[in-house]
Amino acid sequence: MNSKLLFKVAYLICRVLFILIIPIALYGVLYHIAYIFFPNSSFAASFGNFEPIYSYLTIEFERQPDIFMQADLRILSFISEVSLFILVLGILRMVDKLFQNVYKNSLFMKENVNLFYRIGILILSLGTIFFYIDGLIFDKTIEGLNITNASIEFSNLSYIDTIISGIAFLLIGAALKVAVKAVEENKYTI
Repeated sequence: MNSKLLFKVAYLICRVLFILIIPIALYGVLYHIAYIFFPNSSFAASFGNFEPIYSYLTIEFERQPDIFMQADLRILSFISEVSLFILVLGILRMVDKLFQNVYKNSLFMKENVNLFYRIGILILSLGTIFFYIDGLIFDKTIEGLNITNASIEFSNLSYIDTIISGIAFLLIGAALKVAVKAVEENKYTI
């Protein structure tokens, strides 16, 4: 398969995913706005019971725990959801641009260096925020289980992955910056 075709398909997939995720993100934001600002309205009731999204496992409650009714948990869930969707949409947009640049020109461009830096900063900040808050929500959900014969220990360290990933993208950006400079110097010497 031609590598140019591969990069074209990749950036088109990123664009399609970007467009598909926008309505899901809007639904998530409206869902949280309804429960934070209008919790007793028919608008909030149209969504059903409030259930925060946490990424580790699915817990089905027979009745909604009181902890889900607390405003601080709903606000944490809203911040988590917004940071997740900004992260996903931002990464898709930047990766789309990166693949498009590689398809049309080359990897060794100053614009791609900036894209790697931005991706690293986005993962480092919003990714860490999402996973840390996600862990807090999961921890509070575990408290709502009322387990009497056992205890569940949970360490909220999943955000370390996003810190390492963000730093890795920043380092790739720094290495690409050196490579771009070398390619540019090579062009001028010929």
